[in-house]
Amino acid sequence: MSYGDYVEQLTYLLFLKMADERSRPPYKQPNPIPASYTWPTLTAKDGDELFDPYRHLLEKLGAEKGMLGLIFGKAQNKFQDPVKLRRVIVDLIDNENWSTMSADVKGDAYEGLLEKNAQDTKSGAGQYFWELVQSTARLCAMNLMLHGIGSEKNVPIMVADALAADPGERFDVVLTNPPPSARSRAR
Repeated sequence: MSYGDYVEQLTYLLFLKMADERSRPPYKQPNPIPASYTWPTLTAKDGDELFDPYRHLLEKLGAEKGMLGLIFGKAQNKFQDPVKLRRVIVDLIDNENWSTMSADVKGDAYEGLLEKNAQDTKSGAGQYFWELVQSTARLCAMNLMLHGIGSEKNVPIMVADALAADPGERFDVVLTNPPPSARSRAR
């Protein structure tokens, strides 16, 4: 599996784990994941009993409406070996309480993974347009949903070309990171 695919698989699994953590005290948020696909259902399985259900979990969540559909849309299991999938779930992700871990630690880990991916692909860090790139929109949607923003009926982001047509809306303030490209500033 490519490094980019590995990072993508980690984000799916971390989202499932953190959604479960946030459904417990002290957070007690509603778990957005349907009961048959929650984190404990994955950790209770092993071997082929884990491998096929994980693939089905990704497909089913990708078919959901709203934020879950955006997060898991077109998701595929890229693990080739059930043993490796189990090791990532149990040894890497399940052993930590990710919700209580500082944002700096999680951010540093993610930046390290992105840097390693850029080195492996020799493409550099590149640019990430939030409105065009599904994987970037997925990360944004995961972050929003874990913070209680968005639902089946309320999807606060959209994956579409923001420069394709004049949306008609005007705003006094626009917050962005990274800064907009020269093309978007020229409009």
